[in-house]
Amino acid sequence: MSTNSFSSFCLFLFVFLLSAQLTSTLNCFECNNCDNIPSCTCNTLIPVDAKTSYCILLRESISDTVNIEIKHISRNATTYYIYDPYYISVQETISFDKVLQRWYSKSNKITYACQTDGCNRADLIKQLPSSGLSLMLPNDWLDENLQRKPDKMTTLCRKCDGETICNNTANLININKCNTQECQGSCLMGEVYEQAETTQFCYDSFCSDDTTIGPVMQLPQIEITAVYYINKKQLEVVEIDVICNKDDCSRIEIFRDIKDKLQKDLNGIKPFLPSESTDTTEPTKSPNHGNAIYSTSIIFLMIILLQTLIFY
Repeated sequence: MSTNSFSSFCLFLFVFLLSAQLTSTLNCFECNNCDNIPSCTCNTLIPVDAKTSYCILLRESISDTVNIEIKHISRNATTYYIYDPYYISVQETISFDKVLQRWYSKSNKITYACQTDGCNRADLIKQLPSSGLSLMLPNDWLDENLQRKPDKMTTLCRKCDGETICNNTANLININKCNTQECQGSCLMGEVYEQAETTQFCYDSFCSDDTTIGPVMQLPQIEITAVYYINKKQLEVVEIDVICNKDDCSRIEIFRDIKDKLQKDLNGIKPFLPSESTDTTEPTKSPNHGNAIYSTSIIFLMIILLQTLIFY
């Protein structure tokens, strides 16, 4: 073999293995026929790019029906940024029961996300807790901040004139752009940590008098979307929507209060958490498909080069 031929061969082999290293494959289960949790089965594995996608199991309660999804999604499929594709996300509502005169929490949607081959098995659907993370706030805080006093006929509510106020830091949002008004109905407001062209916090507030709802006082409630990162052992609230009747309840500080006082229960998601037999147990980490392929490629390349040198 000539020197030029040998060099060309080595270059070709290096480029080939480098391209293989840059292509990492993840296998996710994917089925569309699981409408019954006890009998749900799924045996179809779909190869996807692990650099841009991950696997999920999703259960969502819609009226009297339950929607189940077993599939993969892209890393930018959510409106908020995902730091680690190994998490439990929930959408839950804290509402007031007027008949029983008590506050309660309801889970609307729960998603398990992971990034190991076949990690979104259908049998795990039964393990997703119907109560989600049981997100809740202290009853006295809810009464004090959301309920209208009997002697009050209106609520002082901020009105942002259809404009969503955004900034890259929640504490810097300028709500002075929003005027205050007397509201006979309820004040509706929201804060979202979104990922659009830039990652930012956005705030909105308006009075139900100015909508099709009209001047009708609604039952107060808080809808929360949150992500529990399994490796970080950390809950991050990414969206809060509030219906309140308390005077001046649309102040922006209420969102910080909700995050500070929010209670969660992780007992229901224990089947999805890494075992912690000791205090030093390391978080379970998703395998690095790219590194595995890279290591294999390097070893294979060295063997080929060695054999070539011997015969050369």
